[in-house]
Formats: sequence, structure tokens, C-alpha cells
Amino acid sequence: MYNITIPEKIFHLPETEVKRLLVWYAKQPLKIQIEAMKLSSDLFFQWRDKYPTEKNEVRFGAFVLALKKMRRFDHIITGKNPNHDLEEIRKVTEMKADRFLARKKAERKRKKPSKKRDKILMYSQEIKMLRDKGFSFRLIAEFLKVNRRFSVHWTYIEKLWEQIEK
Repeated sequence: MYNITIPEKIFHLPETEVKRLLVWYAKQPLKIQIEAMKLSSDLFFQWRDKYPTEKNEVRFGAFVLALKKMRRFDHIITGKNPNHDLEEIRKVTEMKADRFLARKKAERKRKKPSKKRDKILMYSQEIKMLRDKGFSFRLIAEFLKVNRRFSVHWTYIEKLWEQIEK
């Protein structure tokens, strides 16, 4: 079985904090997760000589230690420290900006396609015909609800219709 004391000696954290770090890691975009794995690999090579027979425990300990360092790095400038070096602050800010962009890019990729938008586009010919007959968007929403069993707010139809018309 595994010797849990070895990873605890490496990262010096209670179990609740380890779980919090793992949840933080799971929420990060792929680019930051890869960065964490690289850092944990580097830390593993520093610690493996100390415990040559327990490689799995050392690997896990190094991984959690890497997460701890990355998480602390996110909050390094916010702490009070009169010895902040401007060059260090610049490097930290650049790395934070890169992480921020990676998170934003991942958020944009995560967006699911709108099912309602797709259905409205599917009924666009019918909506166009109803608009030509003088139906308001409220009446179109009611028509879709009654005849197509598709419930959608009239303002959403109006917003999409304006985008289609452009």
C-alpha cells in the first residue's frame, strides 16, 4: 500500500487544503494544467533521490506542491512585502496575464451552442412569413408555443431577428 506520510512531508498541508488545490486544478484550462504538470515534473526530480523506492508517493507530493506554488503565485503581489522588486513584479504580472488569457480563451471554447437559437433559426422562414403578415414578436412567440410546442421569450426572437436581418 501507499505511504501517505511521504507526500505530507513534501507539501506540508492538511487534507482539506490538498482537496481544495485539486479542485482548483480541475477548474483551470488545459494550458495551465500542462504548466502545473511541468512544474510537478521538475519538483519530482528534486525529491526522488530522497525517497528512491516510493516514486508514486513522491510524484503525488510533487504534484500537490506544484499546485501549492502556482496557487500562491497567483496571490504573490497582493501580500504586503516591502522588498518587492520591480523586475519580479513585472514577471509575475506577465505570467498572470498569460494565465488570464488562457482562462478567457478556455471560457470562450466552453460555451455551448444555444438550442433555442438553433430552433429559432430552424423556424426562420415561418417567422419571416408571420412578420410579413404583420405579427408582432409577442404573437410569434405565442404562435410558436401553441403550434410548435416551443416556448421562447419574444425579446429573444426579436434580438435574433435583428441579427438575421443585418
